[in-house]
Amino acid sequence: MSGTNRNFVLAYAFLVILPLVGLAGILKAGRNVTAPVSIDGLWTMRVDSTQIDSLPCGKALATLPDKTLAITQSGRSFVVSFPNGPKLTASGTLDGANLRADLIGTANSSDSSCVAGRQMLLLASVDRKVGLLAGTLSVPDCQSCASVGFHAERQAPAPTQGGH
Repeated sequence: MSGTNRNFVLAYAFLVILPLVGLAGILKAGRNVTAPVSIDGLWTMRVDSTQIDSLPCGKALATLPDKTLAITQSGRSFVVSFPNGPKLTASGTLDGANLRADLIGTANSSDSSCVAGRQMLLLASVDRKVGLLAGTLSVPDCQSCASVGFHAERQAPAPTQGGH
């Protein structure tokens, strides 16, 4: 075999065969990997306003005009915000169909019981078939605060402009 042919065979093996074998291995290894549940979007939260008033930072949530929360998701991590409501920030993680988020009040909150840095815990599970979140809001460092149950329904996405 001449030197040119040997170089061509080696280049072919490194540039074609090895990448194809690597791709086949990656596809086989990822065969059992599943994407996390999608919770991204706008949700309408339903909660008993008399119960939520008892929680620190709860009064701010109870006064939300439309009780809309926006969830932005990236993989198993997500961020919760209230587009028309209190200045509460939340971030959390998904574990299967269960989610956990820590809501933290800011100094700009209109609720006097909501001290900056005060934390509320949001625990919920996702029923992806009906687009429903069901869970509780609680305050971990408050012994006298009872947890408050809530439901949130996914809002239909806004129609796109100029679509076919």
